[in-house]
Amino acid sequence: MAASERTPLLVNSVEQKSPDPTTPKSPTGTAEFSFKRVDRRKKFILVSMGFVNFCASCCFSLLAPFFPIEASYKGASQSVVGLIFGVFELVIFISSPIFGNYISKIGCKFMFVSGIMVCGSCAILFGTLDKGPDGTMFIVMCFLCRSIEALGCSAFVTALFAILAHEFPDSVITVMGSLETFSGLGMMVGPPIGGALYEIGGYGLPFFVMGTVVILCGLLTTLVMPRIEGAKEKYTGSILTLFKSPLVIITWLNCIITSLSIGYFEPTLANHLQQFDLKTWIVGLMFLIAPAVYAFTAPVWGYIGDQKGIVRLMIGGGNLFAVLAWLLLGPAPFLTFIPNTLYINIISLSMIGLGIGCSLIPTFKALLIGANSLGLPNDLDTYGKVSGFFNSSFSFGAFFGPTIGGVMVEKFGFPWASTGIAWMLCFGGGLMLIYICVVPNLPKLPEETPLDTNINIENATVDNKILPSSDVETTLLNSNENKYTIDKETPVDQHAIQNKSDCEV
Repeated sequence: MAASERTPLLVNSVEQKSPDPTTPKSPTGTAEFSFKRVDRRKKFILVSMGFVNFCASCCFSLLAPFFPIEASYKGASQSVVGLIFGVFELVIFISSPIFGNYISKIGCKFMFVSGIMVCGSCAILFGTLDKGPDGTMFIVMCFLCRSIEALGCSAFVTALFAILAHEFPDSVITVMGSLETFSGLGMMVGPPIGGALYEIGGYGLPFFVMGTVVILCGLLTTLVMPRIEGAKEKYTGSILTLFKSPLVIITWLNCIITSLSIGYFEPTLANHLQQFDLKTWIVGLMFLIAPAVYAFTAPVWGYIGDQKGIVRLMIGGGNLFAVLAWLLLGPAPFLTFIPNTLYINIISLSMIGLGIGCSLIPTFKALLIGANSLGLPNDLDTYGKVSGFFNSSFSFGAFFGPTIGGVMVEKFGFPWASTGIAWMLCFGGGLMLIYICVVPNLPKLPEETPLDTNINIENATVDNKILPSSDVETTLLNSNENKYTIDKETPVDQHAIQNKSDCEV
């Protein structure tokens, strides 16, 4: 079977069912995703993940307005504070592939819930650090708390992406885009919430409140989220096997460059905006422009990626579109006809949010397609490996982005540094477009046996014995290649067919 961006992921899921002929189809041949049409079980999964994403993102970002000031009182320099922020992404970069490699052994739901609980607990502990001694002890405790919190974040995010691929194989990008809206909103409102709680109750209150909320999210998820069943046969290879796919390598480079460009903002944008004599709260709003555009357009990019099937084109085109935005932001020294005004900066930040969303949202599915092209089985173990790989790649860029950005601005100035980021994006996007031209059709995927929907309820045979119709509806038909569930709630075609296969209830 020839693979392309229009090819839905192949799934040996126990929940695979006969397609509903009334469900609208996209040009890719897959059913269009609708929250109303998914079953109750998957609705619980989506609601749980959306709420957790929002609360966890708030918890991760709430310390930005006040922690640097408090840390300076405790004897931490600005560079040390930057490392405390950066170690979070560094730990995720290192640990995500490990969690992804062992997700099927640890358990997907357990990893998800335990990661949430670790994040909430570490947030509460972080709120007590102002009571400890100043100097080295304070710095060491900050690094420890932030690192363990990053381990929790790595665990639950890796499990989250794996669950998405497992439960929504034909709508991975759509669902991911929707959940990214919750993450983006959490990152946006986290600093204002942290600042407000800090004004009300001091250093500890923001961490105590949001940490408690995150722990409650974990407890609620334990009760609400159904069990995630994985495949019995597990792939035992290394996660480095993914690098055998050219699509994975090029997508990996684009993911790193995109996340690096996001991290570039943190230490550089505020100083660049000083020339406009803006008030502090307006500068804060300027920081929110790109994330806000990204958050609110993420579902749109997800829908386009799933229904139009242009994953590689979106990655390459999104980064090339962002090139123009970065050239405007400086503006680039050779674009002398573009004025360096506030409205030009607002337009460029909005364009950056659009381009990054278009490029980043389809990345996960592109990696899955690359894994499939290598012959990796379509089960929870593979989804975990790809999820850890994706999470690690993004964190790698997010860790080095602020560091590289600060050095580039200090050495060359903001206009030339922004131009350098533009050329990085141009390299990644151009490489993907060249790959599309060279390889218009992706390598062949393993063949799958189509789901036979013509099962005779009245005369199904099991081991050459007639099975009563009441038992057929609750029987798992297990052939040599595929396993399918006939659910009581799923209508079954009444046309007769004798299916001689081993069946397990």
